Amino acid sequence: MFQKISKFITYLIEKRSELADLESKDALLAKTILDIHRKRTYSDFVIVPLFSLKQIHAIDHENAIKSTENRVIALKQTKDTLLKKKTLTRDNLSEYLPSISAIKVVKQPDDCYIAFEGNGRLVAMQNVFSVSDGINVEVEEYYFKNPTKIFKRMNRVRSLNGLTD
Repeated sequence: MFQKISKFITYLIEKRSELADLESKDALLAKTILDIHRKRTYSDFVIVPLFSLKQIHAIDHENAIKSTENRVIALKQTKDTLLKKKTLTRDNLSEYLPSISAIKVVKQPDDCYIAFEGNGRLVAMQNVFSVSDGINVEVEEYYFKNPTKIFKRMNRVRSLNGLTD
């Protein structure tokens, strides 16, 4: 339990520069992420198509926008190498798009995956690659006994962020 709390505190410390820009949609996002961690039964690493991934929140805070722009630049510099790999593993992602955690997702009933961690990396990859590139990504999928409430809350956060599709 202490390890989970410690990881969460580390996560918050790394996100502290974004705290000044928080809105009510961000509070719901934080509550949703806490519930995902609290209610999951387990998680596992899976490989999914890049364009089956959807972001949970918009990249609309200044720090996140700048970070995403830098990630796009980094990916463009290595695009040809990554296209040959076809699958971006956790190791590839940490080499080209370093972060403290994997891209974390919850699979929705329509077989898409909503990323609740790693949205900037996701947006950067989807800006650099196209559907026709056939890129796959290794993500950490979270599983639940009864995910209905989590699905609803995640989709509510997406809606508040203008991410309906």
